[in-house]
Amino acid sequence: MYGTLINISETGCRLRSLILLDRNRIIEFELSRPGSSGLKLRGRVLSRATPQSDAGYEYGVAFDEVAPGQREMLGREIAEMQRRAASARIAARESAKYVADGGKQRRTSVRTVYNVPVRYRPVNRPASVGEASDISAGGLRLMCPDSLPVGSDLEIRFTLPSSVLSVYPSAESRVEITPFGQRRVHVPDNRRPFEEMAIRGRILARYEGQEGRECYGVAFTDIDGYQREEIARFTHAVQLARIRNTG
Repeated sequence: MYGTLINISETGCRLRSLILLDRNRIIEFELSRPGSSGLKLRGRVLSRATPQSDAGYEYGVAFDEVAPGQREMLGREIAEMQRRAASARIAARESAKYVADGGKQRRTSVRTVYNVPVRYRPVNRPASVGEASDISAGGLRLMCPDSLPVGSDLEIRFTLPSSVLSVYPSAESRVEITPFGQRRVHVPDNRRPFEEMAIRGRILARYEGQEGRECYGVAFTDIDGYQREEIARFTHAVQLARIRNTG
């Protein structure tokens, strides 16, 4: 069967596939990338969800006991994937922040202009309070009282507002037609409240100040798959609300 690896750790992973699998099904796949030997992994399906915006199903898989040698190799592969993903996000943010297209602007990821309180902590400096807007899975715009150099790293903590999630339907079970007949599928609870996120980022640009505060463009350098999906859930909810209000 074909599938897409969403994220992975040393104990398990999340997969997306168009094929419906039962819980406790044993699956095997090979993790490989160019220039490295393949690593065969085996695990059991522990959870299944139906994405709100994509076709197919998402599965939570717990790996069987991984041998010490394989665990070390898996750790290296995960670290390399994270490094490559972070580098790609930074490069995209630096080289294609805006692309002119007939008077419109196209970005490398979907952003939502929505002000959110944040706590940020630059390296070797105490934490301070600011405000974030223009949030996407790739970064955000930070407004704060501090003067910070472009290129500096910082940790940002924030909780996305859960008030926007009322546009999603309540969690429920529904019957779907599958290659194996009718199956009852649980619709995930997209109304669950957001939790605080802690994400590392790097200041890539400095903009004109607003209301006596400094303004910076920050690219995320260390964001995991779950955090990325939570931001996508937020931006999608805001967009749905705008469409309904203008419709």
